[in-house]
Amino acid sequence: MGYYGREYWTHPVSRFSQLKSILGDAVYDIRRTFLELNEQMLQRLLTVYGERHGDSAAKYARKTLPKWQSGAVTLSGQTMERLVELVPPFLAASARLSLLEKILQKNPTHPPTIRVKIDGLAPATGLAELDSALAGMRHTDPLAHLPPKVMQAATWLYADDITAARAMVAQIDARKNEAMRASAQKELDLLRRATVSGQVKNASYTVRMPAGTLEVAVVTPAPSIWKRLFG
Repeated sequence: MGYYGREYWTHPVSRFSQLKSILGDAVYDIRRTFLELNEQMLQRLLTVYGERHGDSAAKYARKTLPKWQSGAVTLSGQTMERLVELVPPFLAASARLSLLEKILQKNPTHPPTIRVKIDGLAPATGLAELDSALAGMRHTDPLAHLPPKVMQAATWLYADDITAARAMVAQIDARKNEAMRASAQKELDLLRRATVSGQVKNASYTVRMPAGTLEVAVVTPAPSIWKRLFG
């Protein structure tokens, strides 16, 4: 039945396909990692494998391992399902982060879009709104937006410690988001100076970050006929 729960295996799709639909390319990395483990790590993993799934399962794994490694026998979906639980805790933190990045790529979030309009003739209010919007575009917990089945797949990355899993995700998005935000801040500072000095009357700028998309438009209203005639 597997740790994902009964509902995920109720239709005639292979377990490997189910795992692929949830984990994306991470499932291939887990399989490759298992087949390339050194002898010491492999024996430790197979010991845990036997404790969880029984001696017969562990004996079969040890017997079939050379054929798995040579490609003569393909790892079954059930075996992969078990390895998905067992392999990640044996990996370094950087490798677990790489796996999680691939899971997030397979299950992207849909962050909000914030639009800020700046009046080219009276920019103070719009610029203050821009500062507030940019400061608020900090990364959020992307796991909160993932389907429950993916949450289950993510938590094992640190031995089912969901707090650590969330910290890993936060680290991924914080790194990307802050780099993009710092670059956007420099561009927007140039836009600010040009707008305040009157050098720019109409302009637009868009930045996309993990925390969301920020769209900025500087718009200078056309003068009225009365102002053009008598201003």
